Amino acid sequence: MSDTTKISIVVLCIDYRFWPQALPLLEAKYGPFDLIEIAGAAKNLLAPLEEDDRVVLLENIQISINLHHPDRLVLTNHTDCGAYGGSGQFKSRAEEIKFHKTELRKAAVIAKKEFPQLKVEILVIDKDNQGQILLIEA
Repeated sequence: MSDTTKISIVVLCIDYRFWPQALPLLEAKYGPFDLIEIAGAAKNLLAPLEEDDRVVLLENIQISINLHHPDRLVLTNHTDCGAYGGSGQFKSRAEEIKFHKTELRKAAVIAKKEFPQLKVEILVIDKDNQGQILLIEA
């Protein structure tokens, strides 16, 4: 990678049901990126289970900035996330996706305040009825 290659930072959940298919899609969309995997993904900016989780996420973003000078931060959440109680908490898939979009928008406000030099993008990661991963822009 040359010094002029722009990279991104992607915050992704640890959930094995999503990341194996999501990583190549994210790379195709954003190019090379530093990956920060943490249970609950972007939820850790808004309502982490422990305050230390927010601190770790923010520190990892700052380390990526210091080392690789990314220009973009991609925050994600995914459907059926255990950190949010799973899909059973919602009446429909559409309601769940709408909820995650709202949460991600709130997380993006925090991220933009903390890291104003980064462009912040948000995605809901979903699986369709055939098990294919979808990246849904929020």
